[in-house]
Amino acid sequence: MLTQSNTLQAQQLDTWFTADRAVNLPPLPGPPNTDLWLFDPLPTAGPVSIWYDFVDYVAQDAIPHPADPFNYPLAFPSGFDYPYPNSGGAFPKYLNPTGSVPGVPTLNLNAMNFNPVVEFDGNANSGNGQALHFKSDSRKEITVFIVFKAQGAGNTAETQRLLFGGDVDMHHINSFPDQWTTNLSLGVSNGNRFSVGRTWFGDSGGYFQSGSIDLLAKPTIGTFQRTIGVDEERLLTHVNGIPDISTARGQTIADNDLFFFNRLGKHFNSNDPNRNLTGEIAEVLLFDGPIPATAIQVAESYLAVKYGITLSNGPGLGSEVGNTNYNYLAADGTVIWQAEATYKFDIGGIGADRYKDMDGGDNSTSYDDLKLRFNLHQRISKSENPEAIVTMSTNTNFTTDNLDDNRTIIDKSGLESYLHNFLLWGSDRGNINEILTELPLGITSRIEREWRVQMNQSAGLSPISGVSVRINLNGSDILAHGDCALKLMIDTDEDGDFTTGPITMIDATSVDALGFAYFDGVNFDHRDVFTVGFGDTVPPTASNPATIVVCDSAPDTDISVVIDEDDNCAVDTVTYIGQVSDGNTNPETITRTYRITDTSGNFTDVQQQILIYTTPTIDDIPDQTACDSFKLPIITGTSLSGNQAYYDLPGGPAGGGNQYVPDQVISSDITLYIYDETGSVPNCFAEESFFIDITNQLEAGVDSSIDFCETGGANTDLFAALGPTADTGGIWTDDDSSGAILLDPTNVDFSSITAGTYHFTYSFPPIGGCSADSAIVTVNITSQPQAGLNGSLELCVGSGVGTNLEGALNGTPNGGGIWSDDDLSGVDLSDPAKVDFSGLAAGTYHFTYSFAAIGGCSADSAIVTVTINNTPLADAPADVESCDSYILPALANGNYFDAPN
Repeated sequence: MLTQSNTLQAQQLDTWFTADRAVNLPPLPGPPNTDLWLFDPLPTAGPVSIWYDFVDYVAQDAIPHPADPFNYPLAFPSGFDYPYPNSGGAFPKYLNPTGSVPGVPTLNLNAMNFNPVVEFDGNANSGNGQALHFKSDSRKEITVFIVFKAQGAGNTAETQRLLFGGDVDMHHINSFPDQWTTNLSLGVSNGNRFSVGRTWFGDSGGYFQSGSIDLLAKPTIGTFQRTIGVDEERLLTHVNGIPDISTARGQTIADNDLFFFNRLGKHFNSNDPNRNLTGEIAEVLLFDGPIPATAIQVAESYLAVKYGITLSNGPGLGSEVGNTNYNYLAADGTVIWQAEATYKFDIGGIGADRYKDMDGGDNSTSYDDLKLRFNLHQRISKSENPEAIVTMSTNTNFTTDNLDDNRTIIDKSGLESYLHNFLLWGSDRGNINEILTELPLGITSRIEREWRVQMNQSAGLSPISGVSVRINLNGSDILAHGDCALKLMIDTDEDGDFTTGPITMIDATSVDALGFAYFDGVNFDHRDVFTVGFGDTVPPTASNPATIVVCDSAPDTDISVVIDEDDNCAVDTVTYIGQVSDGNTNPETITRTYRITDTSGNFTDVQQQILIYTTPTIDDIPDQTACDSFKLPIITGTSLSGNQAYYDLPGGPAGGGNQYVPDQVISSDITLYIYDETGSVPNCFAEESFFIDITNQLEAGVDSSIDFCETGGANTDLFAALGPTADTGGIWTDDDSSGAILLDPTNVDFSSITAGTYHFTYSFPPIGGCSADSAIVTVNITSQPQAGLNGSLELCVGSGVGTNLEGALNGTPNGGGIWSDDDLSGVDLSDPAKVDFSGLAAGTYHFTYSFAAIGGCSADSAIVTVTINNTPLADAPADVESCDSYILPALANGNYFDAPN
């Protein structure tokens, strides 16, 4: 912010047009306040309707041509009325421009070193061009600084392309020649030269002095100074610091005041587009007197820093030959750039400064006062020379202009202070391709070009720090290494030799697609030298690959498992290095090492762990056939987990089946799955299956017998004889070939089978693991026992020794019966064929011969009645012989028989 005294009447800087403020809006605050503000209000791009004078209380604003020619006689700003000394009489009282009516120029932001410019198009408006004019109070000795960029044309005062002033057809005159005004034209003539034209009434073509330096249509600080003597004037110019025109012109009215009105962009009498300015004007400073050489140097330095223009004291433009002899000065005269022989090109800078008005000491006049009034706050900057490639900013933003309020403020204890703080740089304009010489440790190549930094700040201020540096490396082969490992190398021992002294290395924050390298947070010291090198000492990065779990064996090595390899430059290779095992099992841990190597040979090793689980091996159990039940055996195999088990569905615990354990008894047909797993992810598992075929043991029953009497057993249930445990379906065998029909073992007809003992076997063959089983039913068919028929014996007392009692039975008695002494006679019946009855007394005795009921046969018995008689008397006739016959005589006792007994 600028401060001026309210009591100030005469000002050295009388008119100030600057495109970065007071365009279309008046500067704030205005009178009666006394502060002149930076960038307030901020300009807006577009047509310029008024370019405010930034400092003067008297309105000297640059405005468009009057809309209506009828207004020409009116006083400024409405028209072109001449103030005193007016022409009067028959002379014109106002300017009546004969040139075509121009349009208004355009404000363009971010144009010249990130600052705005007002752009004039000489061909616009159908060739009428564009212009602004103002009424000047400074018309005697003046100093003008004008920052412009334009191509030249014309070689006379009237035909050169106008920057400042302007020619007219009807010059101001009156009755007193000493009061006539003369016209000044500062322009760009043929050869792009900053030139001076002077015209006046009756000038016979006027006076024209072309500059000697081709400005190449590059940004230029044109400096003009007019001083006067009696009937003479001295005209001096500088262009970008170089003294150019220096001429003394003697003529009767050479010392007269200059014309009341000044045009920017077009002569008042121009109807030729080629006389109109096509170009840019960024700033105009009009001083109401000559200022000393040091002040000129201060002002030019201010404008050079602001607009990125390289100054020089000649010969040759600084933009072309560099600056070896022009020192840049701060507002207080301090040298902020000491010209040098090596780093002389493309000088640019950032900084903050403010000029403090100085009283010359002569209180009777303000002529000796020095009031440059400028205020600088350049926060982003780059030399406007096309060869320049370095831009610096107080923050990381390189896209917006210097007016961006978000830019970091340069410290000078408040912008309203008169202190200064500068950081400037210049280059040796070496090649931007890489060289392999003068390389510090860790740097493999660098560009040839170097820059010197010069810093200066008022006492008590901290140097500018933490800046961001942008370097345009587009076209440099150093980028062939990739947009990486670029380093800003700062030689801090000031000698410019990067192999000696301490070197500060700052990695590039980024390199964009256009080849701009960005370095942030950079701190310089006064007279540091910097350049750009490539030195990739940063190893690549990568994460350890994800641990994998596998079954039985590790997969083949695979570099693709490294998925996030990265490098500040570029990854060259990923290679497999080796692996080690911890020797354990379930899991065995294998650690594999992969190496990521970048294009500079830096490498990083990463490790991947592979957990190997051994899949269990289960011994196969073949399908089983079992009788009644099967007891599950112990599961055997190798690498079993201890959790192996049987399941009735596949899939183990996750299969949803029931679990079975060894020694468990299976009693029905089933398919079982033997399953074991590691429980890892992935799960290493084994599964075998087998079928258990359970066959129930078939029971043939128990051995038994059936007894019945001969002709019985017509409906015999042979199966029932086996008992309740016998299973049906067995096979019957007629072991003794009895001839019985066994088709229905529950109804066998034995009635026709002869007596005897018969065996019938019921059997099951071995099947399904069950053994054979059989049972025998013995069928005893018994003949009906016959005791015979009752019989009798008669014996005499004392006889009957050895009597055959059995023979006394009638009929056909069977042997083997039992004799019973019914009357308890006491005879010995042990041998019934030889019974001794001799001891019995006379009487009747009964002896029963019997068979008990047996085998279904009923009991049978017969009785032999033995009668014991007393011995009878028998006559005993004597033997006789008789011829032919004999007549038996009667017996007294006994009878005759023809046989004994």
